[in-house]
Amino acid sequence: MTAMFLFGVILLAVGLFQMLTMPAGAPGNISDYAIATGFVMMILAGARMLRRESHYMQDERTRRIGAWGLSYSWFVTFLAMFGVFWLDYLEIASPDAGTLSVIFILLMGISAKLFQSYFFRKEDVA
Repeated sequence: MTAMFLFGVILLAVGLFQMLTMPAGAPGNISDYAIATGFVMMILAGARMLRRESHYMQDERTRRIGAWGLSYSWFVTFLAMFGVFWLDYLEIASPDAGTLSVIFILLMGISAKLFQSYFFRKEDVA
């Protein structure tokens, strides 16, 4: 976790340095990606370090609950895509690609976490 945290700090520093020294539209400018990735790595590793987790432990139950949660999330997203198709086909609403991308990314992530937390509370799946 310490290595992940330090790598996040280095990525963040590289991104900030590149943002300050290179023009915004210059080819090869990866400052936005480096800053975002470094920040996320610092948050994830920092949270685990605060909880004193040295590594992520997994057993059969955890893997099974994770798989079921992701499966349910995929199915909910599939149904949402089907609903968006019919909204567009019937000319009720026609959202642009950027809006749909954000909606589906958030739907998949949030629904997966909700299903997994539900199954963890339930103690088992199926």
